[in-house]
Amino acid sequence: MPPLAQANRILVLDGDMTPALAITRSLGRMGVHVDVASHRPGPIGGYSRHCRAIVACPDPLTREADFVAWCAEMLDRDVYRLVIPVTERTVVPLQALLSHPAGKRLTIAPPEALAVALDKDRTLALASELGIASPRSVQVSHLWELEQASQGMSVPMVLKPARSIGADGTERRQLSVTYAFSHRELHDKAEHFLRYGPLLLQEYVGGVGVGIELIADRGEVMFAFQHQRLHEVPLTGGGSSLRKSVAVEPELLEASRQLMGALKWHGVAMVEFKWNAEARRFSLMEINGRFWGSLPLAIAAGADFPAMLYELYTQGMVDPRPPAREEVYCRKLSSDIYWHEMVLRREGPPELVIFPSTVSMLRDAMLLFSPNHYFDVQQWLDPKPGLIDLVRIWQEQTGRMKRLLADRRERKAQRRAWHGGEVARRLRRAHQLLFVCYGNINRSALAERCYLQRHPDTGIKVLSAGFHEESDRPADPEMVDVASHVGVDLHHWTSRRLDAAMVAESDVVFVMEQKHLHRLRQDFPQAADKAFLMNAGTMAGNSIEIPDPYGKERATYVRVCDQVTRCVDHIASQLH
Repeated sequence: MPPLAQANRILVLDGDMTPALAITRSLGRMGVHVDVASHRPGPIGGYSRHCRAIVACPDPLTREADFVAWCAEMLDRDVYRLVIPVTERTVVPLQALLSHPAGKRLTIAPPEALAVALDKDRTLALASELGIASPRSVQVSHLWELEQASQGMSVPMVLKPARSIGADGTERRQLSVTYAFSHRELHDKAEHFLRYGPLLLQEYVGGVGVGIELIADRGEVMFAFQHQRLHEVPLTGGGSSLRKSVAVEPELLEASRQLMGALKWHGVAMVEFKWNAEARRFSLMEINGRFWGSLPLAIAAGADFPAMLYELYTQGMVDPRPPAREEVYCRKLSSDIYWHEMVLRREGPPELVIFPSTVSMLRDAMLLFSPNHYFDVQQWLDPKPGLIDLVRIWQEQTGRMKRLLADRRERKAQRRAWHGGEVARRLRRAHQLLFVCYGNINRSALAERCYLQRHPDTGIKVLSAGFHEESDRPADPEMVDVASHVGVDLHHWTSRRLDAAMVAESDVVFVMEQKHLHRLRQDFPQAADKAFLMNAGTMAGNSIEIPDPYGKERATYVRVCDQVTRCVDHIASQLH
């Protein structure tokens, strides 16, 4: 046990995350000395009046070994009674310290239990053993397993990383769920996922997203709380920007009790379900073996899980509490602004997303005036984090607005360059043209081959390249096939990575998207006055940009192929 002067000193990790702020406030109100650690400057948790100090730490994702060594030093210094990791980016590497002499101060579930919770395939296997309903799922470790794994599954199919934190040998990365609406898209997305480890291919299950949040003492659930997601970001399903507390459903609680009992879970967790209230049918989604994003709602409703965790680890038991209040709402303002923007833009696949009506959105907005409505960050009694959050929201929104206005000005300038004759004048003096896209396996590769095969006698050298780090990649097989139908041969293609010599030796550079213009000007300032959006001269496809077709439906490849070939023909026509 630490010295008496340090008995109530706690270190909360992941201080840049909203749940860390909620933990800091909860424990600070109890009179606990709370320090907040973060690898980022100005963590939101550090602005709370309940935070005594901000401690800098290495980035747990990009400097895992340094982060673990830093945490070991914190434990060796015997300063903190407890160290509380908040997200999987810190929970996962800190498993290595559970055998440390002071490892019991880490508020992490037992390693055997955590291994199951972190591995979605093992989680669902346990659910099957216990007779708990879950979606049909198949773990895929190699691309060649994909066809057999997907047999019998209809689209959309859900792709989940087997572990939320993946690694490709050089870096660790936070991964998220995605959806495939065709077998082609499934292949491409699976190929990306498998770089970071196995994935879980899962049938899509509809229903309302709910979570059973709980604290368990060696497998026995001591307190449980249920929330329902009202607004999710992204719209296809994800973290909630608006959620409410609801009555705990007996079926969901029983399933959660079975899981926690089988795992002998110790500490906090959230068990996620898809719930059909009318049929009283549910399906297990996953177990989050750490604090969760909607923690501020639980605390506002009276389910103070940070306080309960403190009791469990310091006194060996959780004090009895009355049930949490129902019909309490909590909103993460920054995410909810984005939710409204996505709804207004209809940003989401219609196969999965039912867009709310105007009446529904107004009703949710009116909750702001309810005494049962709270914010994740904004609080009257601890105002500074909320003010900082508002400033950051304002900066983000004004920054986006400035970028949108700058992009609009750029589009006008690009059209003027084409229609005013500047591009034509440069082309007539040019000795070398350069086509640029991101990967050089679709759009720019097609542009180069199309130009050389359709217009071989213009006397201009033509080449293409991309920003992608890897060179010598073959053309996208889907584009190879699509291009062959318009007489362009992409067989035996090998990609090139853009370099300064290519840019310097080219008289005109054509890019596909505005972000390519920005990247080109940033990496190669000398290209600023000779780079143009290729589609600005024809507006083929009703857009000034030519989108990346990679991983999309075949129809997208066909549209992009048509845009690129028409643009190439237009460029060649300017030389006469």
